[in-house]
Amino acid sequence: MIQGHLPRLIHSGNKLPMGFVMWFVAAFMYLTTNHFPLSEPQLLGMTWVDQNVPFLPRSVWIYTSEYLYFGLAYACIRSSENLSRYFFSFLSLQAASILIFMFWPTTYPRELYPLPESLDSLTHAVFSSLRTTDTPASCCPSLHVSSITLSALVFWDERRKLFPWFAVWGAAINLSTLTTKQHYLVDVLAGLAMAGFFYWLFHRKFQVAPQASR
Repeated sequence: MIQGHLPRLIHSGNKLPMGFVMWFVAAFMYLTTNHFPLSEPQLLGMTWVDQNVPFLPRSVWIYTSEYLYFGLAYACIRSSENLSRYFFSFLSLQAASILIFMFWPTTYPRELYPLPESLDSLTHAVFSSLRTTDTPASCCPSLHVSSITLSALVFWDERRKLFPWFAVWGAAINLSTLTTKQHYLVDVLAGLAMAGFFYWLFHRKFQVAPQASR
């Protein structure tokens, strides 16, 4: 066991504002490096999977369901210990990924996959907005995949009956990173590895400080 305790930072009284803090910090870090890389982002090689997974523009709805996913996952966590572990593991995952994006920025050739003219106007608008807000940089590891996977894993520690539901939904979101042509296969695999590491580190190796007696 790693020595020391994580602070029991979140409880029922501050759960909502701490959730906003967590998402704001994560979004700020990501968008900063995504739009202002320190060097020119590099293309990665396309694997057989990357070349053969079809471009399915309407799967952007699954991709963008990430935001609902995070909100529901956070709301469903009840234990202050699990919430505190999740807070530290989630932000540490973001910080580690941001460092990679800063010093090894990668990009995806989205220009190879223009949105079809036959696409309905609402889906076209959502997809176009996504591509404007989230540039093709910051590919590897996929923070979409790592954050979703970590958020599913926390239900292995409590309310385990919810785990299959979040795992299946999360798997669909992870797959959509390929069908929307937002990420390479290696980005997905690296994201899964990052999620596993930070879950193991904060949810298995650290202890959370005991709850203060009243």
